Amino acid sequence: MVLMLCALVGVFVIYKMAQSMNDAKAENERLEEEAQKQELIIADFNYRDAVALSYTERDGETVSVKISNSRWTYSDDPTLPINQTKIAYMANALASMGAMSVVNLEGADTASFGLDDPAWTFTVAYEHDDGTVSEHTYVYGNYNEFSKAYYFQEVGKDKVYLIVEGLTKYFDYELRELVDAGTFPVLSKERFSSVDITMGDETRNLSGTEAAEAFITISDLLKPSDFAEHHINDETLKKYGLVQPNTTVSFNYKETVTVTDTAGSTSSSTVEQIRSFKIHLGDNFELDGKTYTAYIADGYTFIYFMPVSAADSIRSQFSADLAGDGEA
Repeated sequence: MVLMLCALVGVFVIYKMAQSMNDAKAENERLEEEAQKQELIIADFNYRDAVALSYTERDGETVSVKISNSRWTYSDDPTLPINQTKIAYMANALASMGAMSVVNLEGADTASFGLDDPAWTFTVAYEHDDGTVSEHTYVYGNYNEFSKAYYFQEVGKDKVYLIVEGLTKYFDYELRELVDAGTFPVLSKERFSSVDITMGDETRNLSGTEAAEAFITISDLLKPSDFAEHHINDETLKKYGLVQPNTTVSFNYKETVTVTDTAGSTSSSTVEQIRSFKIHLGDNFELDGKTYTAYIADGYTFIYFMPVSAADSIRSQFSADLAGDGEA
């Protein structure tokens, strides 16, 4: 009995020793795995703490924004309305970044990474709980065919990472594509009602299938992102020939709206109403080696531009209608 008891104690001791060794091995593996994960973390911030952000594509313009009164604003002109959602996605992309692997720099030709002339440069600043601000600049280098990844580095740090493609898609915007310049109504055959064109003292109303086809095509060329000036004042109106616009166009379209049936009633119904999107055409001007026609739109705070061909088409439709009146 004593021998059997000693044997059982020995087995138990061996089991506990083995279990302890397995637990220690598992803990070491966990720590190694955590260390490897930490090694691959490039950035781990809360994007809501970002207070400034800028990015530059090689040979492109630098776009710089900052937080002002809890909103993202363009650094060079805080009055320029900026799309908050697009900037939030950018800040989120930079705040939390991980790598595929870390490059061993020993004996490496760092110039081949393309980080000395980066394809992209990103800078983001964070305000911390203690009131301090930290700034981080990242550079995006060449593509590694073998790893199917890009070289990436935080400026001032020794590590060079390989990251998968995807980061730059959040920044593939020129400044004008980030500006919240309004939304124009979308016309369709079903929504089109008519067009009123005024030139001088003459006004013509155009409707029907031919007018719909012509002016739906023209309206498709009017884009809020195509703006020439944000500030509308005497100087800019004069610059673009909009003090006394030579042509006014009202795109009249159908819109289904919800209205209350009776005063004080909570019941409602949908009805079709005619709405108008009115623009005023100015002079032609040069932009990036091309010629455009300037225009303003009622209810909007930008001076926009359209292709000259669109403005010519509007005027030709007016003239064609006059000719038709003359023949009648």
